[in-house]
Amino acid sequence: MAKHTITHVDRADTHEVPKYLRVGNILARFLYLWTMFGVLTLGLRVILKAFSANPSTRFVTFVYDTSARYLEPFRGIFPPRNVGETGYLDISALFAIIMYVMFLWAVLALIEHVERSIKQARERVEVELAVNETKRR
Repeated sequence: MAKHTITHVDRADTHEVPKYLRVGNILARFLYLWTMFGVLTLGLRVILKAFSANPSTRFVTFVYDTSARYLEPFRGIFPPRNVGETGYLDISALFAIIMYVMFLWAVLALIEHVERSIKQARERVEVELAVNETKRR
């Protein structure tokens, strides 16, 4: 019986982390960044609305336009509350922030799970390589 020897190509193939884990890691991180950006813009929106910022300035327009996309699923759930003479507290935006933060926790758990799976896959490969190396000696 011919004995199988490990070639350089075999080793390179075993070092590969499964593609679905790498892609999942990238997607989860992108989702985390996208959601975090939404939370930040919603937070700025709440502050700007509370202090009745001038909506004709570029920055305020950018914040309102960007946060509007994140606010859409939650718009109208709660009525805004007056703050002072001209500002108001956007309760729907605060609720959206809470919901997105809870979603962020789930995404972080997913990232940790994927990273743990990648680490375990690499450890299995290292053990495999060590076993095969001792067999060759």
